[in-house]
Amino acid sequence: MEEERSYKLPNHTLPAISFKDHAGDLRKFEEFAERLGVKTHNTRISRYAQYFEDLAHGKTIDEKKIFKNVNDSRFQSSIDWQLYLLREAHELMWILRGLEKHAPKGIEAKVEKIVSGSDFAALDKNTESRDTQFELRMASYFCQSGCIVDLSTETDIIAITDKHSFFVECKRIAGTRNLKDNLMKAKEQITCRMPKKYEGRRTYGIIAADVTKLGFSHNGLTMAMTTDHARDIIQDKLKMIGKKVLALPVFSGRPDIIECLLQIHMPSVVMHPPATSTRFSSYSLRNYKIDKKSASAINEFYNISQVGQMADKREIPSETLKFREYVDVPEGAEFSMEREPVKSILLGLKVGDFNLESIVGSIKMSGVVHEFTVMELQMVLGRFKPDQIRRLASNESERWELLLQMFAQRYPYKESFY
Repeated sequence: MEEERSYKLPNHTLPAISFKDHAGDLRKFEEFAERLGVKTHNTRISRYAQYFEDLAHGKTIDEKKIFKNVNDSRFQSSIDWQLYLLREAHELMWILRGLEKHAPKGIEAKVEKIVSGSDFAALDKNTESRDTQFELRMASYFCQSGCIVDLSTETDIIAITDKHSFFVECKRIAGTRNLKDNLMKAKEQITCRMPKKYEGRRTYGIIAADVTKLGFSHNGLTMAMTTDHARDIIQDKLKMIGKKVLALPVFSGRPDIIECLLQIHMPSVVMHPPATSTRFSSYSLRNYKIDKKSASAINEFYNISQVGQMADKREIPSETLKFREYVDVPEGAEFSMEREPVKSILLGLKVGDFNLESIVGSIKMSGVVHEFTVMELQMVLGRFKPDQIRRLASNESERWELLLQMFAQRYPYKESFY
C-alpha cells in the first residue's frame, strides 16, 4: 500500500508552464471555437482565460467576482481556486494540442457542447458537457499522433491509422454501482457499431473510462509529499478499480475489443518541492485472448497513448535545490502535540485508521503557527528505529523531537520560507 512506501526528497524543482502560457492557450481555444462559429464570450472559457491573465500580471484576484455563481465549501482559499482552475485549464490545453494538429470531423458540435458547460467539473450536475470533454480528451491522443479522427458518428471516436481503425467508446463513471452498467454498455455499443473492416483496415474496439469520481468521490484534489507520492496515490486507486473491472466480462467473447483504459484526472498539491500540478493518470487493462494481428493493434495504441510523455517546449526548466543543514529554532518557540492519537500511532495502530489530514501537533515560531498532520508524522516515523519509537511512545516529554523532524521534513530546502 502507498502509506508503506518511502520517497526520496527531490533535489530539483518541477518543470512548469507559465500562467501567461495558460492564458494564451485558453485564448487560442476561444479563437478556435469562434472560427467554428461557437461563441465564447461570457462563457467558462473566457472566465478561465481572464483568471490566468490576471494571475500572470500579478493582479489581486477576487475569484468570486469572476466566477459569480460558485458557492461551495470546497472553494475557500486562493490555492483551492487555483487547483480547480488548473484542472479545467490543463484539460482544455491538452484538447487544444490535438485540435491544432488535426480538427476531426464533427468537432463543431463537440466544442459547442463543452463551451456551454458549468465552470467546474466538481459542481457539474448536468454531465453532458464533461462527458463530451472526456471524449475530446481521448480524441486528442489520436489527433496528436497523426490519426484521422471522426467524431460525427454514433461511435464516440473513430480513429484511423495507416494499419488499423479504432472504435472508441468513452464513459465517465461516478460510482461503483454503475461501473458494470457503463462498461457493459460500452462493450455493447462497440459490438453493435463496429464492422470487421473500416476504410480498408481491420477494426479494433477500445473502452475508455474516466473513473476520477469513482476513485475520489469529492471530485477534488490530492495532497502528497512528492510528485512520486502523488503518482502512487492515484495509481493505487486505478489498480483497485482495475481489479473490479477484471472481474467483469468486458472482453468475454470479443477478441477484437483489445483494451479498457482507465483514467483519473486530478490536481495535486505537492509539498516537496512546493508545487501544484494536474495529472492525467492512466491504467491499461488489455485483452490477452487475442491473435498476432490484434497484438499489433495493441502495440500501436500503446504508442498513441504515450504521446502525453512528450514535454511541452515552453516548459520552464527545473532548477537545483540545496538541502537545509539544520533548523534554527528561535527563543520562545512553542511546541504542542495531540497526546492520544500520537501515542496510538507510536504504539503501532495503523495510520490508515486515522484521517491523514488530521492535525497531530504544531510549532509556533516568530508568531507563525506551523501545524502538522497524521500523514507528515507517518512519513517522519520511517526515519526512526523501532527502539526509538518505543521510547517516544513511553516518554511524552521527548516527543518534541518528532515536531522538529516534521518541521525539517516540510521545509527541507535552504530556500524554504517560514
